[in-house]
Amino acid sequence: MKPLLSSFGPCFLLVVACGARTGLPLPDEVELPDAGGMDARSLDAGVDAPLSIDAGTDAFVDPDTFIPMCPDPVSVAGREASIPVDIIWVIDNSGSMIDDVERMRSNVNVFWDALLDANVDARVIFVSQSGFAPGAPIEFARRYYEINDRVNSWDLLLKLLSNFSRYERYLREDAITHFVAVTDDDSRALPWEDFHAEMSEMLGKPYTFHSVASERVTPTIENPTGACSTPTSAASRPGHEYYALSDETGGIKLSICNEDWSELFELLSERIAVRIPIRCGYTLPQPPPSGIVYDERMFRISYTSGDDPTPTFVDRQPTEDACGDGWWYFEGSERIVLCPDTCAEIEAVEGRVDIDVGCAVGG
Repeated sequence: MKPLLSSFGPCFLLVVACGARTGLPLPDEVELPDAGGMDARSLDAGVDAPLSIDAGTDAFVDPDTFIPMCPDPVSVAGREASIPVDIIWVIDNSGSMIDDVERMRSNVNVFWDALLDANVDARVIFVSQSGFAPGAPIEFARRYYEINDRVNSWDLLLKLLSNFSRYERYLREDAITHFVAVTDDDSRALPWEDFHAEMSEMLGKPYTFHSVASERVTPTIENPTGACSTPTSAASRPGHEYYALSDETGGIKLSICNEDWSELFELLSERIAVRIPIRCGYTLPQPPPSGIVYDERMFRISYTSGDDPTPTFVDRQPTEDACGDGWWYFEGSERIVLCPDTCAEIEAVEGRVDIDVGCAVGG
């Protein structure tokens, strides 16, 4: 940890201790107090400080006042950002699904690997009774969420709506949204049109609905509903409502009777694990470094070009619409985006961007 001079006042302390390190010297006209043999000009200041200290201003506190210590600010390397993808699965928890759920769990790594290989900024949510949803690899820490609720064979669409308030906080405003329903039955609690109208209003944007359900086959005396079947299992009903919703939203329709779930996951991954880069966008590491809580007010963004090590700092802008020079922060997706003029300037000089996210707590 780096001690601060105890003679600085609380306001200046906050800026120095929790702001970013700039390496810029203080103005010559500011007379610093004695640092006990330490070169006071080595303290961080310059553009970090939103205030100026007048030499004649009483900016100091009683020497006995407790001044906390703060470790050095933390710089991170943001990876190139892409448009986020939110994926919400809902799984039929009825007894007839046991074999299908086991095949799903045995092959789900095809799906996880596809997302990781494509480097997609994905969050994955499962609406299902505990024990049915497959676990996620460590790379999805803080990007995988389970909504524990019993899902009956006939009410998957209803459960997506009734649990919306529980998973809404994990959805991102700028994300592409996919739903995936897995069932051997049909939606008998809610028509697809009613679901579509309500979910579209809740999300406030389009979404894509994918169905893993039964196609319709020719009914027979032994199979009056016309559901698909295999030598070892049979669906209860064709998934008319789910297939219609997939048709309406541009999703894909997969047969629950396909026993090769690796193929099902490959087909889903081709539609979902799609990376769309964001120019001059940088996604911050998740989870944050130890002791860090991301707060854009503490960020300092700079860039260097060529062999010149001198950093050029750019200002934070409140919104994307107000962005010309500088950068703005999309909080829901933990993403820093350079404004168009700054982006073009950095690209022209092949600059290197440095992201200083502030001060870690506790060292």
